[in-house]
Amino acid sequence: MPDVVALIAAIAVGVIVVWAGATKLVSGGTWHESVDSAGVPRVVLRGLPFVELGLGSLTVVRLWLPVVPLMLAGLLALFTLWIVSAMRRDVVPPCACFGSRVTEPVGWKHVGRNIVLLALAGLAAFG
Repeated sequence: MPDVVALIAAIAVGVIVVWAGATKLVSGGTWHESVDSAGVPRVVLRGLPFVELGLGSLTVVRLWLPVVPLMLAGLLALFTLWIVSAMRRDVVPPCACFGSRVTEPVGWKHVGRNIVLLALAGLAAFG
């Protein structure tokens, strides 16, 4: 049974992260304009969709366990820390998690979502 739980968790978190990376690529450079103004280095913004696509895909197919899901968890933890840090500033950037279509500012809802994704990544790694 734990293998089934780990598989379901890997598919869920992997597909969501692949979706996030793909929507960023489809939206072109527009998604990162708002994030760029929040102080994220441009080189990070350019590579992020490819990192998300790679880690998400490898998590879905369960290659290199537990390393890949743990790397994905680390990426999600960094996102979460960035969101909390952005919320502490006076100007809160819009969420560009799934491309440029979302204009809602980052908030606790995004932190909660990332905590759920972190738990799924942990289950994918060790479930």
